[in-house]
Amino acid sequence: MTMKQNYLIKKVGSILLLVLVFACVEPIEIESQTYEDTLVVEAIITDQLEYQEVQLRRTFSLEDSGPVQERNAAVIVRSENDIYEFTETEPGQYVSIEPFQALEGRSYTVEITSKDGRTYYSESEQLPQRAELKELYAERSMYEGEDGVAILVDLEGPESTSGYYKYDYTETYKIISPFSFPADLIIRNGEFIEIPKTKEEKTCYVTQESSDILLANTSFQAGNDVDGFLVKFMNSRNFKTAYRYSILVRQYSLSSEAFSFYETLEDFSDSESLFSQNQLGLISGNIISETDSNEKVIGYFAIAGVSSKRIFFDFEDIYEPFEFSPASHVECEVEIPDMTPQALPVLGEKLDNGILKYIGFSMVSVEGGTGAKKVHRFTKAECVDCTLFGENVAPDFWEE
Repeated sequence: MTMKQNYLIKKVGSILLLVLVFACVEPIEIESQTYEDTLVVEAIITDQLEYQEVQLRRTFSLEDSGPVQERNAAVIVRSENDIYEFTETEPGQYVSIEPFQALEGRSYTVEITSKDGRTYYSESEQLPQRAELKELYAERSMYEGEDGVAILVDLEGPESTSGYYKYDYTETYKIISPFSFPADLIIRNGEFIEIPKTKEEKTCYVTQESSDILLANTSFQAGNDVDGFLVKFMNSRNFKTAYRYSILVRQYSLSSEAFSFYETLEDFSDSESLFSQNQLGLISGNIISETDSNEKVIGYFAIAGVSSKRIFFDFEDIYEPFEFSPASHVECEVEIPDMTPQALPVLGEKLDNGILKYIGFSMVSVEGGTGAKKVHRFTKAECVDCTLFGENVAPDFWEE
């Protein structure tokens, strides 16, 4: 079956360097040859009663390893007579002290004071009309010549106006270690000692947040509903779907201005060179420096209505029985190391440091057929201990 391609999928990867580009109120020209220390603001306040978040960081140059988080700032969101204070829970991550939600008909602004006393504020924003995420479903599909599973959404848009939407998701999937054994092995004074395991290592659950931006809008079509919009595609070799998979998709109803901002980011990510002055051009946001009107600020403060759904499916729900075996999250080989007295200290060190794991023994005939000997078998730790990848306790929302 071939997926519907009626709606353009817009994916933005992690935008590096200066072109993490969240721009300022007045269009600014980004210089590709010189580096400027610029504040980056990322905030979407939703209509859900929850702890809201604001992310602050600084742009970084080619020589830096990654974004520089903006520490020790004061952040508030103001709505008429209400003030919502935020506290820094992790470097650069500011979370509201109390949960709150954006309400229809009210205006909201964000105000930021950096640790050196510089102040910034946004234009006022209001909550757009929210569209409901009607269906979230998985179906086997062909995409770009590959067989796999597509995660699709249908939505009901508002009747009177075009809809502008941004999507993100959280995926959780089960992994099962290719090898397991109820005991670990240690070597002491040349003796092998089995130690019963005290934690679950065979079955784990891995949770990952989406890193792309997905955009859809209905401004160029007759109706305002969307059917078969692709959120994610995983080919049949993807180990995430090998056992059981769940995805929570969030749909953000944005203003047309906020949508245009994210759409511009997509244009940057598609450029052949993110550092070409012709490619960078001009970007508009809604954050301004109150301290210095000439200071460049990168970012957009948005208010969004959110609708979300979660689904679960097993490998057998998508693919035919015995059609092929699911992929593993790790490639493994069994090792039977040298057991000479000279080699045992090296093996013991690998076991103690968690490089190798014991997976039991087998009895093999000795040369000449005069009996059998015990052969200890090992593999790399990732093939036994699934907690190296995820949690060994199912999340509260998990359903089998």
